[in-house]
Amino acid sequence: IYQVVADSVFVAYMRRMMQREVAPSLTVPQGVDLRAYQDALVQRFRNPALPHRTQQIAMDGSQKLPQRLLGTVRDRIAAGASFRHLALAIAGWIRYASGTDERGRPIAVSDPLAPTFAQIVLNAGNDPARIASGFLDLASVFGDLATHTAFRSAVTGNVVALFREGV
Repeated sequence: IYQVVADSVFVAYMRRMMQREVAPSLTVPQGVDLRAYQDALVQRFRNPALPHRTQQIAMDGSQKLPQRLLGTVRDRIAAGASFRHLALAIAGWIRYASGTDERGRPIAVSDPLAPTFAQIVLNAGNDPARIASGFLDLASVFGDLATHTAFRSAVTGNVVALFREGV
């Protein structure tokens, strides 16, 4: 993770997502400085002594996504607010869970639904839009968001771009 956070473009994206989409959906305890907390997170992620691997963060994503990102997406939708940064994060997870990296090399996807993901990719014939659709149809992960048109469109557009253009 510290290597990813060395990329200023990624840090800018992460900060925008935290500030524009996550923070507005939080109930902040009195005396908590969200900006200072966000700065502390970035510094923690930059620390090479904490050797978190991206694989560790991505593993079991079908279990983590609903509680870590999708609740915030629902809050943003209810507020009529943007969730575009969150949609990109979700698309990034779908790209990872599709089982190949940008060079076509296999990724050992660590998730209880990994066989289902592999079947989705196979059924989609490696078409990025169909892959996105297959993942978004997973009610156990996306629940009511599976039928939300703007959500599906935002995530699908990002999945297609990640497959075609890379990160």
